[in-house]
Amino acid sequence: MPCQNRIFIVASLLLALYAPVLAASYQEIDTLLLKAMLDKDKEKDILLIYPLSRIEYNDLHIAGSVNIPLDDLQKKLPADHNRPLVFYCLGEKCTASWRAAEVAAGLGYHRVYAYRAGLPAWAAAGYPTESIEALPKMQVKKISTDELQQRLQSDDNFVLLDSSLEADTQKFRIDSPKRIYIPLEELHERYREIPRNKPIAVLCLKGTRGHSAVRFLTAKGFSDVVSVDGGIEKWILEKKPIVRGAAN
Repeated sequence: MPCQNRIFIVASLLLALYAPVLAASYQEIDTLLLKAMLDKDKEKDILLIYPLSRIEYNDLHIAGSVNIPLDDLQKKLPADHNRPLVFYCLGEKCTASWRAAEVAAGLGYHRVYAYRAGLPAWAAAGYPTESIEALPKMQVKKISTDELQQRLQSDDNFVLLDSSLEADTQKFRIDSPKRIYIPLEELHERYREIPRNKPIAVLCLKGTRGHSAVRFLTAKGFSDVVSVDGGIEKWILEKKPIVRGAAN
């Protein structure tokens, strides 16, 4: 296959995975504007939503926000379509804030905002945060995508824990009998399905949210857990094999 065609295919796959639409039907806001909105909201009408997993929400979130994972938005958003909704997640590289805003706008909510700077910027500004069950502070070990590929091919005593969003895995995934699929949004309920006597590598979209899974599993007594550096995004950029379509 010509090089230009391969580049086009890889770029198309990545665009399908996480690129926002150009004509977004929501408004982006920054830290100062969000703080001003919340200070002015005397009736507590604004619903500030963290659309990631309960694990991440319990670890740290903006004070007063609620947790509605991305896949639950259609079922759990408020009935009042005029209520202002603000979505945030783990910063500019995190896709969940604008994805959630697009879902809400598509469901007919009229006052939808994405705070893409998210939790890191809010905490850096010194504004209030809350923690319910903090994850352990630790240096998360990583493996490269090359090492992952080698271990999938040769290590029978190895588990690939794919913790990606279901919407992403339905577009493309690594096909291996060593792969277990438990999205991070369900890990707090399903972690007992993971074998404790095998080394585990956690795969996510970009290699960032997988750190939360590693820290959570370590707290639950798993002793050999690492994160895949760069996630499936890096795997795809390196033209390593994937399969497209559903079947988790």
